[in-house]
Amino acid sequence: MVMTAKRVLFFVDAFPTLSETFILNQIAGAVDAGHDVHILALHEGHFKNLHPLVKDYNLLAKTTYLYLPTGFLKRATICIKQLKKVFRALNPIKYGKIVFRLQPAVASAKCPTGNYDFIIAHYGNIGLLASILCDQNILSGQLITFFHGYDLTRTIQKRGKSFYRFLFQTNAIICPISQFFATILVQLGANEHQIKVHHMGVDIHQFPFSPKQNLSNELNVLIVARLTEKKGIKHAIMAMKLLQLDGLKCQLQIIGDGEEKADLQAITQNLGLQEQIIFHGAKSQTFVKEALNQADVFLLPSVVAKDGDMEGIPVSLMEAMATGKPVIATKHSGISELISDKVNGFLVTEQSAEEICTALKSFYTLPNPLRQNMLSSARNKVEYDFNIHHLNRILFEDMME
Repeated sequence: MVMTAKRVLFFVDAFPTLSETFILNQIAGAVDAGHDVHILALHEGHFKNLHPLVKDYNLLAKTTYLYLPTGFLKRATICIKQLKKVFRALNPIKYGKIVFRLQPAVASAKCPTGNYDFIIAHYGNIGLLASILCDQNILSGQLITFFHGYDLTRTIQKRGKSFYRFLFQTNAIICPISQFFATILVQLGANEHQIKVHHMGVDIHQFPFSPKQNLSNELNVLIVARLTEKKGIKHAIMAMKLLQLDGLKCQLQIIGDGEEKADLQAITQNLGLQEQIIFHGAKSQTFVKEALNQADVFLLPSVVAKDGDMEGIPVSLMEAMATGKPVIATKHSGISELISDKVNGFLVTEQSAEEICTALKSFYTLPNPLRQNMLSSARNKVEYDFNIHHLNRILFEDMME
């Protein structure tokens, strides 16, 4: 089917962000589909270790930054100077609690007017802001808002269940990235007819299927994640200690950085695992791909954080499954929509070092034919249900008819 080219705006918090490859893949898909693509970001992202797609598609040239100040006084100063322009965006009865942070008002002052066929907002708070800018006639276009995780967990716990009320009252298409989140959205007041579950995905051509035929004598386990509470990495470290006590040689490599790094290193030292656990810090995609190629198992023991923060369906799991790596993850959020326990990976209970240990031993002792069947099943799941090329066709053809 030949489509008419559309004028499409991607509205995000920060750009570019290396960890959000799913957004970059979507933007690249829109360009490949022949659409006139623009990017609007509240803040600058990180310009070190730029993802190749940013350069290949010249995405920085397509990006406009609003440079929204984070401090309340700076925002208030802008509002006072342009009160006539921003006054309508200061209506809490209509727009809700978001106006008290002055974000809609400042965005109204700084955002250039633009007419688009479609506005694709990533994360619910950005979608809410976009819906207000559309109501102010600053932006126009069919709004599509993706909900990914923290915007339905931590944000709701902090801002309240009515936070997205105005967004739900518009004609926006609401796209949770899992059925799990779709259920939450309905509970929060979204019209189920607005909701279209749309998974994030990976470029399977960038992750060729190459399963290991033989395991290492010392099991090489890999975690690639931000070192934050919801990643549950301390439970992986404790599982390494249990494996050591059971006499199974195992090494854990952790790629990523974050606020829990010092605490995780302290736990490692207290358990005497400095030789078995390596903290690499943040690394380039080239380094990550090589580490994934060398690994025997990919592990991501996600948990619900104290502030309510949760995963969506982590793209890192999809990447590992696509390459033929066995995955161990937790029964958390929408992960079970990707992984079926003992079919294409292993699912364990949150915060259970014992179950992580058992899953690793189960995989290690699995006969090779069964192990290869599991890996093939994992690749097929990603190829059919989490393939960014297929998902982009759905988004840029079916949704944009």
